[in-house]
Amino acid sequence: MKFHLLPFALLLFSFASVAQQTGHLPVTKTIKDSLKKELQAMGVEDQRYRWQLMYGELDPQKLAELRSQPTDSQNRRMSNVMKGRVGITRAQKDSLWAYQGAIDSANFIRLSGIIKKYGFPKKYIDEWKVATILLHNSPLMSDDFFMVLKGEVLAGNLSAMEYAKMHDRVRSDRHLPQLYCVSEQWDTVTKTAKIATPINPEATNKARKEIGLKKWKG
Repeated sequence: MKFHLLPFALLLFSFASVAQQTGHLPVTKTIKDSLKKELQAMGVEDQRYRWQLMYGELDPQKLAELRSQPTDSQNRRMSNVMKGRVGITRAQKDSLWAYQGAIDSANFIRLSGIIKKYGFPKKYIDEWKVATILLHNSPLMSDDFFMVLKGEVLAGNLSAMEYAKMHDRVRSDRHLPQLYCVSEQWDTVTKTAKIATPINPEATNKARKEIGLKKWKG
């Protein structure tokens, strides 16, 4: 019995140290496994009605067939759906968006709570999957929430690049210039995708340095 006490004590000390440094509760294996399942379920719910909306199809079999077509055909279909040429009616779209919006809001509330309580779940689910769920609620991603995420970067729980991408994506959604300038944007003049040029290179480099990104180079 005494042989097992020391490793167990060291484990508890390790958990306590992490919690003290980050302000998060320690993540045991049981908690991690539970959170992983919950986040995977969130990912499924995040796409609950989006496929139907993108392809303009409610029938599961027909939807599966559309999704199995060549990429060009899929893109044409989605473009025509967006332009209202094919697919479901406006009333059906509005109804599906109402359902999906309720799911998205519930996901965000729960996910933001998990991040604040246990830290960004980088170690047991892909960052981009978590980012996708968050970005589908970009209006709810306030400056205060980005401060929470920035703290996760500094704590090593979230990569600087993923944080910068989320930050600039939300700014773009709000018709504001990017700060970190790490993602490509579509240029309507040249008809090409390219990294945005900083409005204020000094501010961009200062922000990049704070989270550990390299200096912007024009």
